[in-house]
Amino acid sequence: MLGKRSLPKFNRCDYQRYSLLPGSRRLPLRLIQFTLGGILAAMMRSSINTNWLGVFLFLNLLVVAASFACPKINEIPDFNCDEALTITVLGDSLAYGIGDVPSKIKRGYPFRIAKKFPLATINNLGESGKHASALLIDLNQKLKPGAQNSLKDAIFSSDIVILDIGRNDRWKFKPALNTWRDLKKSAAIIRSRSEEAQGYSPIVVTAVLMLPNRGSQGPWVKELNSIILKTKNKYNPSNLRFDLVSKKLLTPDQIHPTSKGYDALAKVLSKYLRKTLPALMLKMYPDQDGDNIANLFETIKFGTNPALPDTDGDLISDSAEIFTEGTDPLVAELP
Repeated sequence: MLGKRSLPKFNRCDYQRYSLLPGSRRLPLRLIQFTLGGILAAMMRSSINTNWLGVFLFLNLLVVAASFACPKINEIPDFNCDEALTITVLGDSLAYGIGDVPSKIKRGYPFRIAKKFPLATINNLGESGKHASALLIDLNQKLKPGAQNSLKDAIFSSDIVILDIGRNDRWKFKPALNTWRDLKKSAAIIRSRSEEAQGYSPIVVTAVLMLPNRGSQGPWVKELNSIILKTKNKYNPSNLRFDLVSKKLLTPDQIHPTSKGYDALAKVLSKYLRKTLPALMLKMYPDQDGDNIANLFETIKFGTNPALPDTDGDLISDSAEIFTEGTDPLVAELP
């Protein structure tokens, strides 16, 4: 639980703080509350018999609850509410950026995502030639309690981990189902080891792979994609549709994208992060009291009541106190 003076302010986040005032300047919360108080006083002088305190409480919480959340950073929700957005890509040569220009450095679609969302940290851990089975071995070894390595640091600090790997497993000449099982086990290890270490895990997304167009690899990857899509659910999301990028955007090797192909992959991921993922987060981690802080983080991070939008009853919602006012949501603020 955070103490009164240790509560962070989320100053660099780009969400609209007062969404009920479209097109206006961002007014201080106290000014909005003062205005509501004036409206309440005027209404109380009327002859209508109403529970005015209830009206004020409702209007006040409507403003703060509708306008705040675990803040977005560059349009993407900060899932773990740590004032930082970190996305880690675990993949093969397509994540690394082979075929992009210049091709001697890591670029690819993670590089483009980093440029589009400059406040985010993008960890590109793509390795050319990597198999899903090799990734599973790495995760099992490097995420063990007590282990210290860059892979563990990247994953445990992440809001989102993307698995974009499996194409190279075709050359192990085993069924696509085996590769899917390795991907499933990898996601499970990331979630379980993270939860053991810090009480929560990043959201792990298994990508539906961009299709190669060479020999037997194309049909094999298509079969793997079919299994990935059939087994998706809200706790094992696999709806990042890289497979929809045209094979016309492959280089002459018919495996790696051209620079335009990487542009297209980045566009798919950008849309997913901004539109698809926020809705998915809400399903995975519900917000019982509607204060825009998931029940999980109310309990393990802030110590607030997941059933009350204003835990301390001071007419300022928990999310407003934590993310904007910098006050303690467990101690009532005097007017």
